[in-house]
Amino acid sequence: MEALLNMKQTQKTLSWRPRGFFQWMLTILALIALPITVMTSYYIINPINVNHIMSIFAWIALMDPTILLITTLVMIVLLVLAFWRRALIAQTILIPVSLLLIFWNVQPTISMWSMAKSEGVSLSLSSHFSIKKDVLSKPIQNVVYGKTEDGVELMLDVWPAKGESEDVLKPAIVKVHGGAWVEGSKSEAPTWNQWLNELGYTVFDVEYRMPPQSSWKDEVGDVKSAIGWVVTNTDTYKIDPKRINLMGFSAGGNLAMLAAYSMGNAQLPPSTNVPEVSVNSVINLYGPSDMTTFYKSTPSPDYIQNAMKKYIGGSPTQFPERYKILSPINYIQESTPPTITFLGTSDRFVPEEQAKNLNKMLAVNGVSHELYLLPGADHGFDARPGNLGTQFAREKIKAFLQKYNK
Repeated sequence: MEALLNMKQTQKTLSWRPRGFFQWMLTILALIALPITVMTSYYIINPINVNHIMSIFAWIALMDPTILLITTLVMIVLLVLAFWRRALIAQTILIPVSLLLIFWNVQPTISMWSMAKSEGVSLSLSSHFSIKKDVLSKPIQNVVYGKTEDGVELMLDVWPAKGESEDVLKPAIVKVHGGAWVEGSKSEAPTWNQWLNELGYTVFDVEYRMPPQSSWKDEVGDVKSAIGWVVTNTDTYKIDPKRINLMGFSAGGNLAMLAAYSMGNAQLPPSTNVPEVSVNSVINLYGPSDMTTFYKSTPSPDYIQNAMKKYIGGSPTQFPERYKILSPINYIQESTPPTITFLGTSDRFVPEEQAKNLNKMLAVNGVSHELYLLPGADHGFDARPGNLGTQFAREKIKAFLQKYNK
């Protein structure tokens, strides 16, 4: 009797053991997929430490829904094969893996859809999963907007507005790229430029000096120089000087706010001899507003703090005054231009407090402002022009620009 029980137990154990090439391959693939999915899920829930490879996977998953969808479909196919081949271990692993991936496809979509509905914004699922990124507009490249005292030529690209007669003066967007103040270039977001052109805005896509070639005041000084250059060249590019707006992404959002809010401040002059003029509005996509608290509270301190030290010269402990001077929030007053801010609730660089505190200070000073915290969106959510977060942001930006550029 005991021998019979032992035999049944042995048979049961053997039934779980992979047999044959396909069962072994399915089991190995499932064992690989499990820790990757679990760790990626952890970094989706806890958007921290961008230096970790799994945090990067999570970042990509949130930014690119197509990659996440394809990964989910692959896991489902493997699960079907596991049932077909009776690979029990693979089945046991792939069921929760597939369910977890399905959840990450559905939950952020529902959350974003719900927010859009409450804001009266229509979204498209087909665009959300589209990979089309055609840019048909052609810019006038590398136009010199100034030369520094040490002979460095500052350049920008001009993306002319489409639509009306060339004799009609157009509103303008001075656009500032991101890159943690130490990298990036003016050519990195052409789909935004094309979209703004289609709305009737001429875009001036600015290049600015970065470390190690620049000092800590140069970046915002270059942005102010670009604004002044646009004002002095309105006749050349058919621009309405009363309808100039600033737009920035990440570090560029910070610089756009800083340039607009501190206009006329002697501590932060333009890099070249141009007039300082106020702008109509500021569009801030996930840019920090308080450099001191940002340094201390960023979810990815290794990367951000290293970049900020290169940009500013050291930590807030070493240079508290520099951090104060480079914080847009410290310049807010009644005359501050209207500002619209977008930040994802899963941003692994910029904490929500940066946007909330900015919003609070704008409100206290009676400045027109809008803040949208996008559920489940990460830093750079707009990298894909069709995803739900980008669709929502564009609709709000379109209305915002129309309001302040009549």
